[in-house]
Amino acid sequence: MEIALHLGAHLTDEGLLDKCLRKNRSELADAGIVVKRTSNYLNLMRGAANDLANGNDTPDFMAKLLEALNAPEDSRRLVFSAPGLMTQLSQVTDGTILYPGAMARIACYRHLLAGTDAEIFIAIRNPASFIPALLQHVVDFERAEILENLRPEELRWSLYIDEIRQGWPEASVTVWCDEDTPFIWHRLLRLVSNYEPETEFKNSFNWFDSVMLKGGAAKLAAYLEANPPVDEAHRQQVISAFLDKYCDPAKLDVDVSIAGWDEARTDVISELYEEDTAKIRQMEGVKFISP
Repeated sequence: MEIALHLGAHLTDEGLLDKCLRKNRSELADAGIVVKRTSNYLNLMRGAANDLANGNDTPDFMAKLLEALNAPEDSRRLVFSAPGLMTQLSQVTDGTILYPGAMARIACYRHLLAGTDAEIFIAIRNPASFIPALLQHVVDFERAEILENLRPEELRWSLYIDEIRQGWPEASVTVWCDEDTPFIWHRLLRLVSNYEPETEFKNSFNWFDSVMLKGGAAKLAAYLEANPPVDEAHRQQVISAFLDKYCDPAKLDVDVSIAGWDEARTDVISELYEEDTAKIRQMEGVKFISP
C-alpha cells in the first residue's frame, strides 16, 4: 500500500490541495486512492505518535487507521494532507529551528506505517514572509515567545528536510517552493494523488482565487479549457500571463513590520532562503519540483 504524507508546511497552500483532492474523491476511490477529511485521521495518527514517543506502542495501528478512514483493505494509496501531523502552528519554530523534533516525529510515523511505500511531500516558504505570517496567526503570548528567541537568519528548511530524511530514510521526499505553486499546482495534484485524470481535477482552479482578483481564476480555467496547453511549458506561459493581468497584490502582501524587520534585513533573509533552496535541490533522496 502506498502512503502519501503531505506535511504542509503550515501557511503554504492553506488546505487547498486537500480540498481539491476531496472534491475528486469519487474518481480517486475508483482508482483505489483514499482521501478523507483531516478530522478522520489527525487525532488518531497524532495520538499514536505521541504514545509511541512516550514508550507505548499502538498494536494493529494500520487496521485502526483503515477503519477510521472507512477504507478498503485493498486500497492502493492513502493520502494524508495535514501539517498538523508534525506539530501545532504555534510550535513550528523555537526561534532558530523550523519544526524542532522533526526527526523523532517522522520516525514515529515510520514505525506506525511500517510495511507501506511512503512518499513525503513538503512545501517550503521564504522565512521573510513565513515568519511574519506565522506571527499574525498565533495568539499574543505565543507571538511574544517566538519573538523573544527569534533569529531568522538561522532558520533553514534544509535542516528540516534532512531530519525528515534521517527519520524515514527509505521514504521518498518531494519538495517545492510555495512561491512557485501557481506554476506547478496541477503537477502537485497529480504527484500527491498519483493519479492522472483524463482532463483537469474538478475545482483545480480554485487555488488561483487565493492570489487573483475576483473572476480571474474562472477566466483562466475557461481559457485553458478552450485552448488546452500543448505541454507544461505552454501551461506555465498562460498562467504567467493571467497572473500578470489578474494578480491581486492585497492577497499576497505580508506585513513584515510585525516581526520588527526593516527592508535590508528582509532582503538578507530572502537571500539566505535562496541559498538554502539551492542546497535542498542537491540533497540526496530529495526530488525538487520547479516550474
